[in-house]
Amino acid sequence: MKVCHFTYSFFPIVGGMEEVIHNISISMLSQGCKPYVFAPSVRGINNRLNVPYNVLRYSRPSSRRFGLRQLLIPLLWHHRNYHFDVLHCHGVYPPGYVGALFHKISGVPFVITPHGGDIKTNHKGYIINQRVTEKIMRTFASAPAVTAISSDIRNRVLKLGAPNDKIHIIPNGVFTDNFKTASMCHEKKSQDNPYIAYLGRLEKVKGIDTLLQAFSIINKDYPGLKLKIAGTGKEISNLRTLAEDLDISNEIDFLGIVQGNKKIELLQNALFLICPSKYESFGVVILEAFASGIPVVATNVGGITDIVKDGENGFLVEPDNPQELAEKIIILLHNTALRITMAQNAQKINNIYNWNNIAKEYINIYLKTGLEKLDSDTRGKAALN
Repeated sequence: MKVCHFTYSFFPIVGGMEEVIHNISISMLSQGCKPYVFAPSVRGINNRLNVPYNVLRYSRPSSRRFGLRQLLIPLLWHHRNYHFDVLHCHGVYPPGYVGALFHKISGVPFVITPHGGDIKTNHKGYIINQRVTEKIMRTFASAPAVTAISSDIRNRVLKLGAPNDKIHIIPNGVFTDNFKTASMCHEKKSQDNPYIAYLGRLEKVKGIDTLLQAFSIINKDYPGLKLKIAGTGKEISNLRTLAEDLDISNEIDFLGIVQGNKKIELLQNALFLICPSKYESFGVVILEAFASGIPVVATNVGGITDIVKDGENGFLVEPDNPQELAEKIIILLHNTALRITMAQNAQKINNIYNWNNIAKEYINIYLKTGLEKLDSDTRGKAALN
């Protein structure tokens, strides 16, 4: 099966959606599929990637008259060369919108997976504006299948016109084999140089300012405890300033982007992970923490509640509440046995969120969508005869 993943952002841009598309493609390769990634060229950066699948680049639309329809030309060209069986649109606009037009021309079935940011509404309740929102609603209504990475995303796409019977919840995942079970060893290591960790983009929506405020509350009572923040983003300067204002800059390590084995090592040797987001469509880093053998303190928002079970594999707190966050951090700092129990509970879900299993779920959706198309074609020919 040849699967074209159509996205509006991909490597060398680094982010959650980009990682997800890469991981799905890797998993599908191991299961006999042939994935292609149809992604925009990134200006000013080397776009060459060392990946085992084809990346087909397109230029962003430049014509106001034809707008997003320009993307049909390279997409149809690549389809002519590679003969895609399924178009998997990551994001409803523009990928899903263009994918629907592509489907009308080519007959290739398409699947839409919104990743959260593409269906975020403004203060007027629109996605970008009313005109775009109406296009998005028509696109959802016409899609043969829509997958949601969390129950929160499912509820949002329902409100945007996706038929209930066309929505399938398929979460994001983690390559659990890459994370050696830390068991008890991380407890000993972390007691030598104890730290708690944050991994993710440094943006306002991630709530890192709340984490710094919470850390300042507990800092004086826990000398030697470090907060390690891995990631980069627009808020880095503001966060450094806030750390200085709170007089905790000496206890904060801003690590920049941490990937691969260094990320695994960072997680396995942490006491626990903090995810203080104001909103999170899913939260892959939480799965990575669980696979690393540590619990999580996270906010009770979005897709996080599908993963973190309060009191079982971590704690849930309200966003923008540094006092409550500090209280939960203190509980885990005091109670080693609770940390271990939560970590053991967390690892029970590893098989559920293994990328190879999740890729199979996507393939089943492709097959079902393709069969529905074949059935409808057969019925249509029978009616003509």
